[in-house]
Amino acid sequence: MLVAINEDRQILNLLDIDRLKMIDLKTQKFRCPVCKGQVYLKHGSVRAPHFAHVSTASCQYTSEHESYQHLSLKKVLYHWFSETEAVQVEQFLKKIQQRPDLLINARIAVEIQCSPLSVNRLRERTNSYHRNGYTVLWLMGEALWLGDYLSELKQHFLYFSESAGFYYWELDFKAKQIRLNYLIHQDLTGKLHYLVKTFAFGSDKLLDILRTPFKKGAKCLKVQVSQDISRYIARKLYYKHPKWLKVQEIYYKNEQNLLNMGNLPNVIFPVGLNRLTYQFEGVALPDYCQLTQDVRPYYRYFIRYHQTKPCGIVYPPRVYSASYQLS
Repeated sequence: MLVAINEDRQILNLLDIDRLKMIDLKTQKFRCPVCKGQVYLKHGSVRAPHFAHVSTASCQYTSEHESYQHLSLKKVLYHWFSETEAVQVEQFLKKIQQRPDLLINARIAVEIQCSPLSVNRLRERTNSYHRNGYTVLWLMGEALWLGDYLSELKQHFLYFSESAGFYYWELDFKAKQIRLNYLIHQDLTGKLHYLVKTFAFGSDKLLDILRTPFKKGAKCLKVQVSQDISRYIARKLYYKHPKWLKVQEIYYKNEQNLLNMGNLPNVIFPVGLNRLTYQFEGVALPDYCQLTQDVRPYYRYFIRYHQTKPCGIVYPPRVYSASYQLS
């Protein structure tokens, strides 16, 4: 943790203190702002300076095991936000019993996630923010970068806008940049395809950067995928892959067989769209934690558009909705 109460009952924020001056704090006594238990300053040569509880037994809001990456990114973002916004570090929100890494302008909770957590815990925290009028932005450290495939956890960090489609934020401390992965699609093998926009630390107002997904200026995503994945599907069914067995079961119920589909072309489509089964089950709303709007109209526009045009080039949702609202 980076904040504590000193002997004068003042909140002390380590991010506002010069590292050389921290030596003078070593002999002082501090308490946790949440549980009021005793904490002490850890100021070594390896990890970033931080406060640690003498005993964590009485405090359920500790962050004793924050990594060097997490503490360092929190420091970078704190100073970056502070150039233009009102920022609070680890502000305990008593009503919802949460303490975001950073609280921006009293309404935007910024969470820097550098390690996995359970989907249930993520859902609880996200829903609690939303119910109480907070916007929450999850920014991913290295262990949770998007990569080529979408895990169950990562899909719950996806956001959506009409200009960027599904998007995902990453923080890269080594490269000193924040990355926006957007227009996220996948093909029938599950491989992800998306565009990436990078911003150097300190390059612009951070809050403006985080609003990028809502700015106009549509770009398209061009992808080349293999034209026939019938053998891939047959292999997955042979080895009884759960995902493909479930798809095959749906086909059986509708008196069809995936293995009799001929040369099935590989195509790309927005994440969350059940490309192989929507004709039987309809278009479903994905149960993603950060999704705050109904994306089913987008899926329907996408399907309608690409019934007559190849899926090697895809566009932001705004383009599809405009095409059919004007027709």
